[in-house]
Amino acid sequence: MRYITICFGLFLISCGSPAKKEKNPIGNEPSKKENIPIEPVIPDGAITADFNGKHTPFYSYVQKVDSNKAITTIAFENNRYPIIKIPKSYGAILDSIKMKGIDRDLLLATVTLKDTSFNKYFLYKLQNDNWKSVVNGFAIHKKNQPDTLRPITIDPKDSTKVIRYYSVFDLDTTSETGYTWKLLKESIPIENK
Repeated sequence: MRYITICFGLFLISCGSPAKKEKNPIGNEPSKKENIPIEPVIPDGAITADFNGKHTPFYSYVQKVDSNKAITTIAFENNRYPIIKIPKSYGAILDSIKMKGIDRDLLLATVTLKDTSFNKYFLYKLQNDNWKSVVNGFAIHKKNQPDTLRPITIDPKDSTKVIRYYSVFDLDTTSETGYTWKLLKESIPIENK
């Protein structure tokens, strides 16, 4: 009888107590996992554009600035295209520009030079999975560069050419220094069109 009483008591204890719920440290409800999409991390200063003309934008960024060797390295999302190394430079600001008659965005690198009173510009086009210069690099003195100046545009008279601005040293006897920097423009053929 004693054995039956002990078994019956254990039966009552195990059946009478409710099943334990896991406690959520935040609240009463058990936590639910939500599928939140994770945005890819884009490097600081990166720009995104349709550089390949396939309507699949990707980003470009300054990967490295080697001040000892004076080389700026530009890289691309997921290393999908070759890097661009710009010699005699100490950093760059990247931008994309659209030009009439060209089916893709172009990469414009505004480069910092040793002489910080100038900006040098390099314009690239992605062609056959390689970066090609659209024109050779050109420099503009910062005194010649109002905020509204676009350093390079398609020539409205000839779509196979671009108009680019550049600065030249000009002797000026009326100036305190004896010289000024003059802003000129020229129309030149597009390379690698």
